[in-house]
Amino acid sequence: MSAREVLVGLLQASGVDSAETAREIAALSPPAGGSWTVAALDSGKVDEVLLAQELARMARVEYLAVETVQVERAVLELLPSRLVFKHHVLPLFADQQKVQIASYDIFNTAARRLAEQQISGKRVEWVLCARNPLLRTIKSLYGVGAETLEELLQSTRYDNQEEREEAHDLASDDPEASVVKFVNQIIREAIHERATDIHVEPLENDLRIRYRIDGILHEVAVPPQLRRLQSAIISRLKVMAHMDIAERRLPQDGRINLQTAGGAIDVRVSTIPTVNGESISLRLLSRSDTLQFGLDRLDMTEDQMRIVQGLLTLPNGIIMVTGPTGSGKSTTLYSFLTSINSVIRRIITIEEPVEYRLPGVSQIDVKPEINLTFANGLRAILRQDPNVVMVGEIRDFETAEIAIRAAMTGHVVFSTLHTNDAVGGITRLLDMGIEPFLLASVVRAFLAQRLVRTLCAQCRVPAEYPEEYLKELGISVPPGVVLYKGRGCEHCRQTGYRGRTAIYEICVLTEPLRRLVVKKGTGSEMKSRAVMDGMGTLRTDGWRRVLRGQTTIEEVLRVTQADDLADDLADE
Repeated sequence: MSAREVLVGLLQASGVDSAETAREIAALSPPAGGSWTVAALDSGKVDEVLLAQELARMARVEYLAVETVQVERAVLELLPSRLVFKHHVLPLFADQQKVQIASYDIFNTAARRLAEQQISGKRVEWVLCARNPLLRTIKSLYGVGAETLEELLQSTRYDNQEEREEAHDLASDDPEASVVKFVNQIIREAIHERATDIHVEPLENDLRIRYRIDGILHEVAVPPQLRRLQSAIISRLKVMAHMDIAERRLPQDGRINLQTAGGAIDVRVSTIPTVNGESISLRLLSRSDTLQFGLDRLDMTEDQMRIVQGLLTLPNGIIMVTGPTGSGKSTTLYSFLTSINSVIRRIITIEEPVEYRLPGVSQIDVKPEINLTFANGLRAILRQDPNVVMVGEIRDFETAEIAIRAAMTGHVVFSTLHTNDAVGGITRLLDMGIEPFLLASVVRAFLAQRLVRTLCAQCRVPAEYPEEYLKELGISVPPGVVLYKGRGCEHCRQTGYRGRTAIYEICVLTEPLRRLVVKKGTGSEMKSRAVMDGMGTLRTDGWRRVLRGQTTIEEVLRVTQADDLADDLADE
């Protein structure tokens, strides 16, 4: 039997649906630097687990689910991480006689030879496993950028050129290039994981890197030696963001523009001095998202959309979007502006910073260092004959007063406030010193929002809750409606969630509510009045998402729990 016929039989045993497909895969040529196994897996027509099991049976070696194995740190150090990452081999176990190494590719003899050269005086026992679990396990055990970090450490470890040349297979000759490569890997991994933020935080004896994915922070596995290169990594990020690398005592802000396969990425960089060194945060913004702005993106109910569309047709007044940092307020405002943007409207915005460029809209970046503040910028905007003005955030009495004056003179003003709920926007403006009668006369509505994580479509399963619990929460589940939860899978980093969507609370200032504002009613009185006038709360809108199978009860409770606490404190 020829080698190709053996492969055809192996592929059919691995679940390939037809002999013809098996012959096509068996005839694939190995990619440069790879083997037939890589070509077969890259075809997408082979089950990687079944293929690994059949290869193990053919080679008479053990098949192992590598993700279930606990590996000691000392065992990982038996092989250089650069070799591990390049050739996808992983040491699993070692004793006095043998070392067990996992691979998914039995045909990669070069990798096997290099690995066995690193193990002296012991027998090497090979086991086979599936490719993707092996790659994930390597990344989690060694950390992102481990092979580059090893290159950097190795490049500074040798005292003379002879020693450096002897270690050429394991080291890089350019420490600076290795730092650049390591930082690029961290950013590339964050983009791949859909992170919105990267935090590089020096601790007392460590350097921690965390990604914010779907609003939740996840610690990134990094090599244990990373703390030694803290200064080089921070300096590289500051150089990329055009910051002063010599200044370590004061906070700094900068910006990085990246081009990726998925489009342009705008990275906002911020540093702060801490007792353990500079901490640096990167906010990742995809410029390609600008094409997606519009009311459809907000995914509101018909009633909510009707209210919003009515507000957007008003000739003047202020519309406020409220919520904590990272709740999607900017996306909502950009969607509003995109929906009303036309040649007959002059739209000017002042933001800190301008997150997305909108075609046809004049956008101003706040620059406090030259006294271009929200208030001063807004004064200048009003001399430009705008129809619509967007103020990134109202933070003080001066800005609020100018915005109200603009609304009173025939302009539509959009802005944001950091409050817990929609009605909280009223009390926040009153606390700033705005007269109640002015607020009641020019503010048209407050829209509060939060972002809830959506269930992973790959691992969503039905969930059951006690009737008493649902009744206590105020959820009425119609007959035939199924509630779901996320089991957790590779697609969602074992969280059960992938992506986010918004829940809303729209408080339109009705005449009864305006009278209550003028009388300076309490926050709880105004919220009760707003609910009586038809306002749906954030939690009510969250239950809508739960009943549609988009998210879970636990997720809605997580993002609205603070509102309950704030209401309880206000009542006291």
